Amino acid sequence: MPREHDTGIQVTGVSKSYRKKRVLDDITFDVPAGTITGLLGPNGSGKSTVMRAMLGLTLTGSGSTTFDGIPYRDLPQPGRCVGALLDPTAHHPGRSVEDTLSSAAVLAGVPIERARGLIAILGLASASHRRFGALSLGMKQRLALALALMGSPRHLILDEPMNGLDIETADWLRTTLIQHAHATGGSVLVSTHLLEELQTFADRIVVLSEGTIRYVGEVGQLSPETSTTVVAVDPDAMMRALQSRALSFKFDRGSSRFFVGTDPRSLSKICISESILIDELGEDRESISDVYRRLTRGEYRVEGDAIATHQ
Repeated sequence: MPREHDTGIQVTGVSKSYRKKRVLDDITFDVPAGTITGLLGPNGSGKSTVMRAMLGLTLTGSGSTTFDGIPYRDLPQPGRCVGALLDPTAHHPGRSVEDTLSSAAVLAGVPIERARGLIAILGLASASHRRFGALSLGMKQRLALALALMGSPRHLILDEPMNGLDIETADWLRTTLIQHAHATGGSVLVSTHLLEELQTFADRIVVLSEGTIRYVGEVGQLSPETSTTVVAVDPDAMMRALQSRALSFKFDRGSSRFFVGTDPRSLSKICISESILIDELGEDRESISDVYRRLTRGEYRVEGDAIATHQ
């Protein structure tokens, strides 16, 4: 659980321009202690730039990032406080997995046994003597995760951590992140394109589009409006029941389906009280993908037939 002095990660007023192009515009959000926050946005929206700026790898025109109130550059042991996965391919191609992790352990100030333990945990034992350049994408991703976790940090910044992972490793990572945040009070920021996957374990999301914040908040608040779909055996009886209660609804005659502006439990009570038989009843709520498309629509539009044969 979060300690009293733990404020998590706070990003305040971060802006960045390349020449005359503004790529980040007053980015402000936080990753509270004990939570997992998803960072979403189309390619080129500024996600990776934000993460690099948080770690001081990209100089910004203004703004700041703190970890429990301390900027990254002022952390006495940054590898023990913040773990990051930004580019799983950015390691020396000629060094072995074991050498790469052992060096990271020394830099983080942790025992070499920690590196050996992560090799076992992440299934890297069979590849421990292989050169990094000879690894598959999935194995490089496992190594990058091991590096991020090396110092047992409280804060994690992970850019597309699920990329290239098999189902078993992805399940392990999801469970590990939930345990890290909810049980030990860590702060986790995850950038990903796997929106439906993110919805299963993230507490909050931040949506970026064209370098600006479009949404910050709880996943459960993405679509506060709840409606219900219902297929009634007697559509006319259903219509009369809804009209008599002044409930908003739409009726699709082709499918005999009603879209009603109330929750499923309330509508089921109406059907019971009016003795209306139904064939189908379900909640109609925007998914995280629907909300994402609505917030970022048109930024990088892809359309047209790219495979058509031209004479």
